[in-house]
Amino acid sequence: MADVKDILGVPRAPQGEAAAAPAQKAKPERMKRPEGMSREAFALLGGSNPVIPSHLLDGLKKKDKLAKPKASTKGTVIYRYKQFKNQARDDGLELRHWVKGYKDANGRIRDAQEGDYAFAKYNKKVTLFRYDGEEWLNVISRDNALAAMGWTKEETDYLLDMLEAYDLRFVVVADRYNFSNGPPRTLEDLKDRYYAIARRLLVAREGTDATLLNNQLLRQPYNANAERARRAALNTLMSRTNETEAAENEILEQARVIEEKRKAEHAAAAQAAAAAAAAAKKNAVPVAPKPPPPVEEVPFNPGDLIYPQDFHNAPMQMGMPSLLNAHLEPFWPPPGVYARGVHTRETAAAQEKQALGSSQKNQKALEAAVAEIGYAGLPRYHSRAVSGAYLALRGEILSLLELRRQFQARTETKGGAGKRKKGDDGGRGEKRQRTAKRPYD
Repeated sequence: MADVKDILGVPRAPQGEAAAAPAQKAKPERMKRPEGMSREAFALLGGSNPVIPSHLLDGLKKKDKLAKPKASTKGTVIYRYKQFKNQARDDGLELRHWVKGYKDANGRIRDAQEGDYAFAKYNKKVTLFRYDGEEWLNVISRDNALAAMGWTKEETDYLLDMLEAYDLRFVVVADRYNFSNGPPRTLEDLKDRYYAIARRLLVAREGTDATLLNNQLLRQPYNANAERARRAALNTLMSRTNETEAAENEILEQARVIEEKRKAEHAAAAQAAAAAAAAAKKNAVPVAPKPPPPVEEVPFNPGDLIYPQDFHNAPMQMGMPSLLNAHLEPFWPPPGVYARGVHTRETAAAQEKQALGSSQKNQKALEAAVAEIGYAGLPRYHSRAVSGAYLALRGEILSLLELRRQFQARTETKGGAGKRKKGDDGGRGEKRQRTAKRPYD
């Protein structure tokens, strides 16, 4: 080795020093295949990061492997090729398919799904209104509005058959509608005919419109004229050219600019008016408000009321009105229809308002007086004589209340004068003397 170093020109190692051992390369740490992962799946990793996070590898145990499905308690699963019938079909067609079932320990086989065919529940049918012979004779043919449409029974039956075949898809029916020797029908004509018959049959079968107030066919009946106008407007809108649409947009833009200009002018005018009003209010000389004019109080005169003995309950004569006013005199109202009971209650209310005003205290006094005489409520029968007697009774009660009020006022006036006779100052001098004799003064 020394000769080789001499040839290569490499200095020799000093004597006494051991040659340095060659450095060993560190072996890369190999990732251990997690339990539960197949060898093929682990080989697909190719030294990349593991699919499962490292902090979850420790929790992966043998018990976490997919367990075998437990045996069903219903029995062994079998499949049979059976014949079935679809209840949604009315032609009696029978087909065959594989059906899942269970076989128990005794050898008995039971289907996993019993009953009707599973997909028969998706056969949804629309509600179609059809008539019979009796309803056509007694309901449809006697309706003037339905007769004015110009439909025969054969063409109506053809329309109902088409609607039943295509599940009330009027667009499809209108595309395939071809009644021999019949006039051409539009989509609106077909809808108008069917919905008119449906409404008439509904009312005839229920007997009255009151039970069908929430029915959609009666709440929002089909309007063929409005539908034609809507379709025509839509066709006009869809047939516009680009030039027409651009011209309309330009007109709308001009209208918007004009509207904004008008709003700005109105706002400026309102602001100027507000500024002028504020300046005028600031420079205006305050004027003392005028006192309100004195209100002339009209005293209540009990003699103005009519008493029962003044009411003449004579038979009505030709031309005499059956209504009475507050004074129990014949009342000629404007032409119209009047209920005597309502008019009597309004007249009694006018009497009370004139005599008592809107005071709650007076109203309670009136109710107490009515209860005192043992009469409450209104007459059951409003003839002219009963209404007149009722108004006379109410007038007498109001007169009684007024007399009580005057009597109470006069009694209080006399009582107050007698108390003041003890001294002109009303006893205030004696009170001052008692106040002057206090010991702490």
